[in-house]
Amino acid sequence: MKLIVLLPTDQLLFIIAHAKQTYPEECCGFLIGTSLDRRIVRRVLAAQDAAKPSRLRRYSIAPLQLVRASEEARRTDSQLFGVYHSHPDAPVAPSRVDLEYAWPNFTYLVLSLQAGEAYDIGVWSLNRVGTQFEPDELEIVQGTLTES
Repeated sequence: MKLIVLLPTDQLLFIIAHAKQTYPEECCGFLIGTSLDRRIVRRVLAAQDAAKPSRLRRYSIAPLQLVRASEEARRTDSQLFGVYHSHPDAPVAPSRVDLEYAWPNFTYLVLSLQAGEAYDIGVWSLNRVGTQFEPDELEIVQGTLTES
């Protein structure tokens, strides 16, 4: 089933700035918000890419960062439902490495940069059997989404 992911422009701009800051290496972070009939990103949290020395073509998030993001989500009555990362000078589609380390029921937002500039963005989730990514629907919404 295709998910709808709502991403406010302020959070999108944060992700783009993070990706440009770490270029030509990948950046990564967390998607926090609400997840009922659609996923609404209320906040993104940057993470430090722990994939040494291969940050040019992969990312890794240290377990302690995941714990802290989960605690932040609980503290704000939200859910940690996904991660974002960049693909510097590479297509937006998830890679084989992304698939190898993906978790079920998580949203994966990928931002492609070409020559250091944002080029394309997309969201995916694993299929039911966890063998491939399926594209989800990303809706960019103006401003900041408040709790409804």
